[in-house]
Amino acid sequence: MKNTSLIQKCELCKKELGFNDRTIRHEKKWYHAECYRSTTQEKTVIENTYSKKEPVVRAIIVKAVEKITKATVVKTISKQSSKVVVPEKKSETISRCGHCKKELEFHDRTVRHGKKWYHAECYKSTIEVKPLEKEQVVKDTIVELIPKSPVEKVVELETKPERTMKTKELEIEKKRVVDLEEQVVLPKVKLDPVLILISCGIFFFLFWTPFTLLAGFSVGAMMLGGFLVIYQVLDARRWSKSKFRTGKHKPGIFSLLLLVLPFVFGGVLGYEGYTLWESGYRAIILWGLTITFWSVMLMVPLALYSKNKEEQTPRPLQYPMISVIIPAYNEEKVIAKTIESVMEIDYPKKEIIVVDDGSKDKTLQIANEYKRDKVKVLHKENGGKASALNYAMAFANGEIIAVLDADTIAGKNSLKEIARIFGDDENVGAVAGNIKVRNKVNWLTWCQALEYVAGLQIARRAFDLFGAITVVPGALGSFRKSVLQEGGGYDKETLVEDVDTTIKVLKSGMVVRGTTKSIAYTEAPESLRDFYNQRKRWFRGNLQVLVKHRNALTNPRFGFLQKLAFPYMVLGMIILPITGFIMIASAIIAVIQGDYVFVLGSFAFFAGLQYLLVALAVRIDGDDPKLIFFSVFFIIGFKQILDFILIRQLLEQIFGRKARWTRTKRVGFDER
Repeated sequence: MKNTSLIQKCELCKKELGFNDRTIRHEKKWYHAECYRSTTQEKTVIENTYSKKEPVVRAIIVKAVEKITKATVVKTISKQSSKVVVPEKKSETISRCGHCKKELEFHDRTVRHGKKWYHAECYKSTIEVKPLEKEQVVKDTIVELIPKSPVEKVVELETKPERTMKTKELEIEKKRVVDLEEQVVLPKVKLDPVLILISCGIFFFLFWTPFTLLAGFSVGAMMLGGFLVIYQVLDARRWSKSKFRTGKHKPGIFSLLLLVLPFVFGGVLGYEGYTLWESGYRAIILWGLTITFWSVMLMVPLALYSKNKEEQTPRPLQYPMISVIIPAYNEEKVIAKTIESVMEIDYPKKEIIVVDDGSKDKTLQIANEYKRDKVKVLHKENGGKASALNYAMAFANGEIIAVLDADTIAGKNSLKEIARIFGDDENVGAVAGNIKVRNKVNWLTWCQALEYVAGLQIARRAFDLFGAITVVPGALGSFRKSVLQEGGGYDKETLVEDVDTTIKVLKSGMVVRGTTKSIAYTEAPESLRDFYNQRKRWFRGNLQVLVKHRNALTNPRFGFLQKLAFPYMVLGMIILPITGFIMIASAIIAVIQGDYVFVLGSFAFFAGLQYLLVALAVRIDGDDPKLIFFSVFFIIGFKQILDFILIRQLLEQIFGRKARWTRTKRVGFDER
């Protein structure tokens, strides 16, 4: 039955307009559609005519017959003449592009990623890895909506990203989305056959050689090392799904085994008939084998997996503001090159802050020469590196704080790679860069270069997957400014503010990641005296951090810091240096007693394994292959120097000797 609800009278025929009649409005007057068309010779009404004022109770969308222009055309009629009025085109926006910030027009092809919308072109140019998530390509489509009954709701053109489409059109758009996905996803990274070959050689050498030397005794070490790996992998999955727990608890099983295993092996060997001295020496060898089996079986596969995963990390849609802080104290030889290297970094949103910590040379004058290049130069009384960083942070505007040592040259893409890691996970609180030695001039600097490569490409890659890297180096490290502020900034209580701050970030529940693509080149000490002064400060500072954060060893609420990272620090800083000297003393006595075959066999095993691990690390990093030939010094020579410095600093820490900041001599760039 026809609805008799009247809304107005037709201005031409003077008949009442029914609720279901097709009507057209012109200058506040209403007409039947047939009356309106009979009085004008203009072309048929096109596009969309919307009724938005009283007495209209719903919008009427008239079918488009032909297109003359993209603007909305409203047909008018007057007593004088009939004409077509083309009003100004009003942009019907659905949102703003998350990349270029321009308004998204109704007719633009757009893509939704997460909760943001982008022009399709902007999306293609910025996303190269991550597949589209619930994306939708929007086409300039107007759907005919013809009301069928007076009880239907008012039809409104909403300014939302979603658009209703016909079935065929929807299928076409879905196909376009699939095509777009294929364009933005990077091809899978192919495994390096050389890396696979070296890895297989490592595992073959690891299992075959000890069994040849020690027969059945090595099987126990293999089984215990494998048990630790399985335990930590399964425990990692469990902890990734559980909540933090408060309160003090017993150390994890890994920490206990580190301390108990030597005594267990010693007791077993003593029972087998060895003398007390022989049992002790062989027990330490077996304990070292257990730790070696554990570290290799856990870290080598994770390092290879981390390399492939790093290639698939997407670039951020928007680069955050990064404030690069360069603290300097008496750095006149190197400060200019460091500032220039940061100025040349390819990054759209960066600010450079140089803070002079009361230098007595020309550091401040040299830095002031770069003020014209929009470099902020600050000066304060001498108070230490932590004080300088806190002072500069008060003037920083960036979301990310990147710290660069005054003797370090930053790579051109270093900040983009840091931003890539921060953008991949909002829980990342800090990112560690890849430090390389730029002055390889003697065996000592070559050994330091190899130390950086081997440590970063195997051990740190494994810890990166757990989100538990324990050192964000001061040479190139970055933190979220909000995380630093919540943690109270940098602390003066230790000599290594970078390690202390990293542990605080981990204890807060945030993740600490690393990137090997954010490269910086630092100056390594060239003499034994300077090397001793540098490592003296590092090792004493690390021991201070272990004492300060000792609750991280017994409180499981700290997750992987308690279960893996912190025990590994204790292992490397305290246990391994002591056992290293015990093994040397035992080996000397064993040779005197005639057991030189066992000693030489053990040395050959560890030297060969170290050679293969170094070859793997150098291959992953792509560094100079000459580094491999210095691997022998990690068994004898360079390792003993490190152990000596560590043990001396351990004794000074135990007896409460005051810790002091030590400096190394700068060589600079011009003298090279």
